[in-house]
Amino acid sequence: MPSVLYSASVVCPMSGPPLADGAVLVTDGVIMALGTRSDLRPSADREHHVDGVLLPGLVDGHTVLEHSDVREIARPGPFHVWLRAVLGYTSGWDAERWTRSAHRGVQDALRHGVTAVVDSVLRGPGVPAASRAGLAGHSLVQVMLVDADQHDDVLAAVATSLDRPAPGRTVGVAPHSPYTLGTGVLQALGALAAARGRPLQIRAAESNAEIAALRTGDGPLVDLVADVGLDVEWADGGTGRGAIGYLESLGLLRPGTTIAHGVWVDLAEARSLAANGVGVVCCPRANGMLGVGDAPLERFADAGVPLALGTGSAAAAGDADLLAEAAAWVEVARRRDLFFWPSAAGPIQLEEAAIRLATVDGARAVGLGDVAGVLEPGRRADLLGVSLDTGVDTVYADLIRRGTGRQVLTVLGGLRKSRRADADQPWPALEEWKDDL
Repeated sequence: MPSVLYSASVVCPMSGPPLADGAVLVTDGVIMALGTRSDLRPSADREHHVDGVLLPGLVDGHTVLEHSDVREIARPGPFHVWLRAVLGYTSGWDAERWTRSAHRGVQDALRHGVTAVVDSVLRGPGVPAASRAGLAGHSLVQVMLVDADQHDDVLAAVATSLDRPAPGRTVGVAPHSPYTLGTGVLQALGALAAARGRPLQIRAAESNAEIAALRTGDGPLVDLVADVGLDVEWADGGTGRGAIGYLESLGLLRPGTTIAHGVWVDLAEARSLAANGVGVVCCPRANGMLGVGDAPLERFADAGVPLALGTGSAAAAGDADLLAEAAAWVEVARRRDLFFWPSAAGPIQLEEAAIRLATVDGARAVGLGDVAGVLEPGRRADLLGVSLDTGVDTVYADLIRRGTGRQVLTVLGGLRKSRRADADQPWPALEEWKDDL
């Protein structure tokens, strides 16, 4: 197979410092070498150059590919109203509509440079869509609005789903959130994931309404579960705990578990997450859209909680732009009076931290550190090209301040999966997208 050189003004391998006039040599879909463009060019049969930055493909730690078409209702509003709207909007979808939406979700991820996803799967088509595209990561079977009456049937169905093929991906479990499930159901789903050695991701501590529901058994989310006819154990007076404390009491905080959102987490809970090896996937744009508040990043920093970034449902974020998510994370950090972020090498600038959360650190936090997040020899060649005037000293700041929406090239397994001539040329509408998925 011919060797291809992907080069750029700056290459950010994320396993080391940025390289000026750098390049990545790829053969058979695998990275063979990193170095300067001039040194590696003689070894290549052809070259693709980006006037800007090359990064590892981005890692979306929490998304819902099948929700791509729900972006049509993305607008600010109270969380409990939004949740009812999403459930109502998708209630009449047939299998073909879910499949089309999942396919467009994959397309949207690729155009934004995302090559690894932790995807909550509602109806099923998200799994083959992600696998056919070659996206790395986890496909998590979502379970929602289930109480003791459906316990056995649902557990059997999830167990069957864990045995179904998903080439290139790991199938795990995604209990939607503590307030949409009976206590026994939630505990059993966690036990199933643990017994199978599969990833578990739970939306938790996302809104104040959730905390009110779980702690006291009161509020609009209690009304929601009552309206759909659920008889859940915790609703009778609440649990007396917040979301994280409740999950800990059920034995669900352990390595292999991640929490999506984690907005309403106190310092003691943050320390519990860190002590149990549980990462948090921050979704700042969705949180802002739904007005649920900012994640307590200073508490996560203090406790040493591993973090990743996620776009969540397109019904809230509107798209799969993880660079926009990184920029929003920096804004949240500044609102929380943070100026630097802790790292193994000492405090780093927030902009560098955000890019690390979208790549190497985020990959580790969601259990994908071996397959995504860095550019180094022997790794699968997953790359993102961003059109941007920058240099090695300012590249992270420039990506955060001016890189959003300027993705021009996504390479997945050495193949160019999406590209456009320049960042000022608009992408075609998703419905008109043509590719080889």
